[in-house]
Amino acid sequence: MLKIEAVIRSTKLQQVKNELEQIGISAFSTFKVEMSGLSHGHTSGGRPGTFKTSALIPKTKIEIICRDRDKDAITEAISKGARTGQVGDGIVYVYPLSNLIKIKNGKTNEQAV
Repeated sequence: MLKIEAVIRSTKLQQVKNELEQIGISAFSTFKVEMSGLSHGHTSGGRPGTFKTSALIPKTKIEIICRDRDKDAITEAISKGARTGQVGDGIVYVYPLSNLIKIKNGKTNEQAV
């Protein structure tokens, strides 16, 4: 089992959702987040394309719990839906999960996904 997290442009959420639905993924969580860091092209009143430690930039974080075999399809769908080819498109993280329990019925691990 894996947990996939992606931080994407908020404007690309609907496209990512559409890509995920096309591969049969309809259940996931989203969160509004803010990121900071060194960014090319993101300036606050400066020259476009300059290096600058950016202010907090609004993004959307997506979280999906999945089976190992679904990882590649999910990460590709997220990347396809989120990609603009510009700096700031986002990032995808994949973590192993050691245990999962569905509270509703007590199912665990693979049966709970």
